Amino acid sequence: MTVRRGGTGVKNALIILPDGQGNSRIARYFLKSVYEKKESKLSFLMNTQLYHSFTGPFPADVQTYSGEDIGRHQLPKKDLIEKVTSRKFHAVVDMHPNFNLATAYLTYLSHAPVRVGFRSRFSEHFFNIQIDRKSTDFLEKGYLSIQKLLNL
Repeated sequence: MTVRRGGTGVKNALIILPDGQGNSRIARYFLKSVYEKKESKLSFLMNTQLYHSFTGPFPADVQTYSGEDIGRHQLPKKDLIEKVTSRKFHAVVDMHPNFNLATAYLTYLSHAPVRVGFRSRFSEHFFNIQIDRKSTDFLEKGYLSIQKLLNL
């Protein structure tokens, strides 16, 4: 798979939305903006608490996880791994602005040709495309970079 300017974009992607109340407003905005684009088949994975904070229309393909799906050492348990690896995605995007071992590991295990996440000291082990976000940048800017990269 080649990522280039003027490309058609990703047709089948898993978007892992970030945990936490502070990220829910931004995640909701991102979800709404990409959900309105019908050209791509997008699947979403999010924490159950974030899922319950949403109101209004929701994409059909949403899977959730909770703290019980994360085991020792912050690694995902087998059932959560199977939610991701049971399907083939062209791209998997981990939207956590700060490194999250469980979701980074899920992204890696997906074996998707395009694995996107934010740059951190560990990110090179999990993502083949890393979004560099300075601490002074707004998170929305990083999300816009991801949308442009994948043509969502």
